Amino acid sequence: MLLSRYLKVFTTAENKEHLLVFSTRSCSKTLIRKEKWDEIERRTLSSENKAALEKAGILVNDREEEKRTVCDTFKELNRRSTSVDIIVVLNLDCNFACKYCYEGAMKGNIYMNEGTAAALIDFIRKRLDHDKRALHLDFYGGEPLLSPDLIRYISTQLNRLTKEDNISCTFGLVTNGSLFNRRTAEELVGMGLKTVKITLDGPANIHNKNRPFRSGAGSFDIILKNIKETCNLVKIAIGGNFEKENYRDFPLLLDRFLDEGLTPEKIAQIKFDTVIKRPERFLLPTDFNEGCMSLDEEWVMEASLFLREEILKRGFYTPGIKPAFCSVESLNSYVANYDGVLYKCPGFLGIEGFEAGDLENGPKNCSLSYGTEIWNNDECLECEYLPLCFGGCRFVKYVRDGKVNLPDCRRKYFDTCLETLVKQDIKYGIKAER
Repeated sequence: MLLSRYLKVFTTAENKEHLLVFSTRSCSKTLIRKEKWDEIERRTLSSENKAALEKAGILVNDREEEKRTVCDTFKELNRRSTSVDIIVVLNLDCNFACKYCYEGAMKGNIYMNEGTAAALIDFIRKRLDHDKRALHLDFYGGEPLLSPDLIRYISTQLNRLTKEDNISCTFGLVTNGSLFNRRTAEELVGMGLKTVKITLDGPANIHNKNRPFRSGAGSFDIILKNIKETCNLVKIAIGGNFEKENYRDFPLLLDRFLDEGLTPEKIAQIKFDTVIKRPERFLLPTDFNEGCMSLDEEWVMEASLFLREEILKRGFYTPGIKPAFCSVESLNSYVANYDGVLYKCPGFLGIEGFEAGDLENGPKNCSLSYGTEIWNNDECLECEYLPLCFGGCRFVKYVRDGKVNLPDCRRKYFDTCLETLVKQDIKYGIKAER
């Protein structure tokens, strides 16, 4: 048997006689004594040890066959998929005036109408064939809770539709949190709401500056109150957008949670991300024009590792290292905009050339516009990081270069960060999936 091409090997200060071997394909983490590693390289390993290392993805029978299997990852995932996943953009309106608003000039008093909602129901009905046993929607905006009647209508119709065929139907909500009070939560949970993502940009002084109400009033206190009132009803994930000058203050938010009784068992997940710069060609002169253009920027990598450690050491959960799976590669994932136009990624909403069909006529082939399988080339297939990258982020590539016809290579990021990420996962017992 041969060593997998998708491996990274690290040393550890605590186990100097061992090597820490990480499979980027299976995300397994294995301590191997150095003499055993020598046996692997000399191909003198016992059959029993070979079997264990094969199961962990460290040894393979044929490296070329392994490469072909990795190349077919998304084909196999799509073949086995039994679910339909849709992000539904209910409106482009918002009660906040975030300084870095990702929707920029698109934002306004713009709402999905009932005709488009009905077309959405019909679109979903056509996709729920005999192989599909689960449906999940994420309500998105703007601020989705400004469209409560649409949420009720869509949820009621889909619950009725899926119940007839014994299909699982669940909902998520991406909200600024200001309207997600207990009464709203109780109603939506009764309709199938399972997860809610709420954004808090660090402690109150930073958050209120970045994400105030349109009146200019701070929003932090009401969001915190809503989280405390609803965290026992639904899984709440916390996101936050940091910048170079403020990321070191974000742990103060974690301490505030603990002080308020929002202990790790009450928060499903916390993950902070950098503010991404929007494409300049879509900006108005008055729009926010900052943010990073690459996740490989030195300060971004430093900030990401620092914040992940701060989250984990306080006992909160943050996602473990796992294989990449971009929605653009999924045949059963869509973003339905308020006007019925389909996209494959919310980052590309409203950008000409990235339309992926519409609710009335169905999806169209958009593999070229989104760079599907852009990673399917000799250089990427030989790269040990491919299973964690698969071409990187199409939107980040578009922001930086104005096109997605080449991979957003993540080698620099993983060369710098992967060892720390792996050791954090081991230290805090974080698995690839939760």
